[in-house]
Amino acid sequence: MDPEDFIDNIYLALLESNWTMNEIDSMDIIYYLKLLGKKAERDKKYIDDIL
Repeated sequence: MDPEDFIDNIYLALLESNWTMNEIDSMDIIYYLKLLGKKAERDKKYIDDIL
């Protein structure tokens, strides 16, 4: 996925969560991406945890 598509997906997800374009544009995108990375690590499941 190219960077523009990635950012477009972030904008679309936030807009669907009732964010405004102004709110999205004024946020710290680097910090937001770090938070997404932490969430992905937290939500990671291993097969041993499931079985």
